[in-house]
Order: sequence, then structure tokens, then C-alpha cells
Amino acid sequence: MTSFFLFALLLLTIVLGRLRQLRTWRLSHLIPSMTFFRVALAAALIGRILTGLGVQGEVVNWIALTAKTYLVLALAELVLDGLWVVLARLNHRGGVAPPRILKDLTLVAAAFVVVAAELNSQGVLTTIGSAAVLGGLAFILGPGSATQISNIAAALVAQVEKQFSVGDWIEMSGVVGRVDNISWNNTYVYDDATAAYVVIPNSVIDRDKIVNYSRPLSTEYRIELEVSLPLDMPPGAALPLLADVLNDHPEIIDSSRNTIWIRSIHDSGILYAIRFWIADFTRRNPIRSEIYSSIWYSIERAGYSMPLSIVDMRTSNSIRKDQARRLQDEEQMSFKSLRSIELFASLCDDEVWDIVRKDRLLGFGRGELVVKKGDVGGSMYVILEGLCSVLIVNPSDEQTMVEIAQLKPGTIFGEISALTNDPRTASVKAVSHLRLQEISQQQIKDLFLNNHEAMAEFAKVMAAREEARSSFTPDQKQSFETSLLQRMAKTFNLFQSS
Repeated sequence: MTSFFLFALLLLTIVLGRLRQLRTWRLSHLIPSMTFFRVALAAALIGRILTGLGVQGEVVNWIALTAKTYLVLALAELVLDGLWVVLARLNHRGGVAPPRILKDLTLVAAAFVVVAAELNSQGVLTTIGSAAVLGGLAFILGPGSATQISNIAAALVAQVEKQFSVGDWIEMSGVVGRVDNISWNNTYVYDDATAAYVVIPNSVIDRDKIVNYSRPLSTEYRIELEVSLPLDMPPGAALPLLADVLNDHPEIIDSSRNTIWIRSIHDSGILYAIRFWIADFTRRNPIRSEIYSSIWYSIERAGYSMPLSIVDMRTSNSIRKDQARRLQDEEQMSFKSLRSIELFASLCDDEVWDIVRKDRLLGFGRGELVVKKGDVGGSMYVILEGLCSVLIVNPSDEQTMVEIAQLKPGTIFGEISALTNDPRTASVKAVSHLRLQEISQQQIKDLFLNNHEAMAEFAKVMAAREEARSSFTPDQKQSFETSLLQRMAKTFNLFQSS
């Protein structure tokens, strides 16, 4: 009967262990580990069977000792699991959760105590038991014992002091990654940049600086980067430019905490330090790339060039020739694009060349905002190269934007706002590397203020485009054309009066 009862309990522990592994039951996570219980019951069952067969001696005694030891370990683990659950709940409320390794060490200590006590009670501690105990000590204090003890101690200190935990993003030994496991000897870090697991000995914790990007909060992560800007760009212009780049990035949280300062001035440029916070640490490298890209394009649009750290062996004359040649090619591209747009059909070649040579050629990187909804437009733009996206506020979620169209090379946008001083009705963002020809209000004034025929033709073209887009009736088209012409005249008269 006793053997049958032990066998039934063994089967029960196997079933419960399987339920714990499968996690199909809602409360399966509450099932304790059955490993120690299974070993204890199996040893007790084997010992019972051997005793029934008439087997006696040291073998049965050691099996009984094994059963007793593992039963104590099973009960100890059960108590510790309950204690760890309570402490974990306290940790969520601001307490300190003990490290997992401490539980493991407690179980090891319990095993030594049970074995030593049993051996002592049997009067064999000085013979076989002594050898077992000394063997365990030799394992701990043998070759490499200093490193072993250092690894365990460092792991304990790191977790007790909450230096880092599993799931934290840390930087240690030159590796930036997520802590996936902390064992007695090593800390396992997943480096998402290289998609590799890095094994770091715990002894390094005592010697190396550790940066924990998940503390004090795991919902925001601080990012710092440096950029060198040209010496001839005044800090009064550079600092607002860098601030605008950060403010325009959608993944930077709480822009009021962004910090920018001058770190040093050197021969080739002024070194600026930038600090900001993001919500997703895995996006840190793409965000860094996007920030650097936006800075480059912003510097170019401001009329400056990024500083060089190499010596340019070309003569100043050849450099000027290269720049003039590149500018000539861009101007030719811009002229052809403007000449092919119906909006400028009423202008002669000289007037189109005036636009090209007097206004700016602008570049934008992928993801940069070209115009923002609600801003008052002072320019319109012609796409020379690349694609851009037209965005409006999502009707179902005012915190997000939705794309309603993509604009291709040769397309003009921002014209209504530029002609009338009305606020922008949509935002436009670069989808790829983007080159634009800017046409300022000043240029529009110079071209149309004294050319009423051209202005009227301009209004007709715009009315025709709106008709195709909005399905105007003839009366609505005429009304739009008249209204647009009046608003254009009002805008240009404002220019004239100033």
C-alpha cells in the first residue's frame, strides 16, 4: 500500500510539473517546481521496493538519505517560492526584491545541512561523509576558487543593490544590450546591434563601470550624442537649429527636457553635446541616425557646410569650379521642372530663371517635416528629386497623422498658403532624400504684382486644379477663382505697403 501511495504521488508530481510547463491553466504559474519532489518520491519508492525484496546495507541507506535530502529541498523551495512572491509584490510597491541567486544559495546550504546532519546522526561524518563534504568544499575552494567566489559575490551585490536586473538595458565592458540572464558565474547580455549574446563574467561587475539605461524608470531612456558644427556658424544660430531638429522628431519624449550645450571648440569646428529621452531603447540607433541626418540637411539649408577633419588637397580655384558646376546642374534641373509646370506657363524663360537664381534650392532627409499644418506659409515648393507625403490629423485619433497623398518630382505644393497667407492645411514630410526649389512670396510679388494678366492666369490654373480635386460646379469654380485672386491681391498689397 505504501509503494502504491508513493507511485501515485510521483505520477501527480509529473502531471503538475507538465501543467506548469504548458501554462495552459490560468493558475498554472502558481504550481511550484516539482523537480525536487519527483526525485524524493522516486528515491523513496526505489528504497521501498529494494527493502521489500530483502535488500539491505549501505545502498538502501544512501537512497533513504537522498530521499530525505530532496524532500527537505522540495519543502524549502516551496517556502522560498512563497516568500519570493510576497517580496516581488513588495518590490512593485517600492521594496527590494531579493535576487534569484540568493534562493539558489539557500537551497545549496540547506542540502549541506541535511546531509551533514544525517551523516553525523549515523556516525559516518568522519569517513564517507567527510569525503563528501570536503569534495564539495574542494569544488568551491579548488582551482579558480577566487574567481568563482568573486563571480558569486559580485552577482549577489549587483542584485541586492539593484544595480541591474533581468530585462534592464545596460552598458558594461563596452557592450550595450539587454540583460537576459544572471547566473552564478556570468551575466548574459543580448546585444541588439549585432544580434549576439555576450557572456560577461560577474567578476567584471566589481571592476567595470555599469550604465543602466533602465533606471530609474524603464519607460524612458536617455540618449546622448555629439556633433561638430562649422566654426563660422554662430552658436546663436546653431543652438536653435539643433533644438528644432529635436523638437521635430516624433519619437523624442518630453521635449522640454532636451538639453544642448557647447562641449568644446577646436580647429575644425564647435563640438555640441545633445541629450534627449526616448520611449523605446531598441530604436536608439535608428533615432540617432535620423537626428544626424536631420542636422546635416538643416545645416545645408542654413547655408553652411559640415566641418572636415581631412585636408582638402584641391586648390581653391578647383573647389570653386566644382561648386559652380554643381550649382549650374541643379539650376538647370530646377528650370526644366518649373518650365514643365502649367502654373508657370504664362511666364517667359527669363522670369523662370529669376525664380531659380534668386530663390533657394533646399534639401531634406527622410522623415523631416517640410511644412507643418497650421503654419503661415511664406513660400511654395517644387519637387525636383525624391518623394514626400501629405499628412493630415487622423479623424479618429488627433494625436496621430494619416497620409492622404504622395507627391512626386515635378509637383508643386504649398501654393495656396504662399499666395494668400492662409495657414497650411496639411503637413508635408520627406519620404526619401528630397530636393526642392523654393519660390518665396517675394518672388511671387515681383512676378505678379505688376502683371495682372499673369496673376489672373495663375488664379485660373489654381481654380482648375481645385475643380478636378473637389468636383466643383462651374459657379463654384468661378467663385473660387475670384476669391483666390482677391486674396492674392490682398497679400501682395501687404507686401507693397511694407
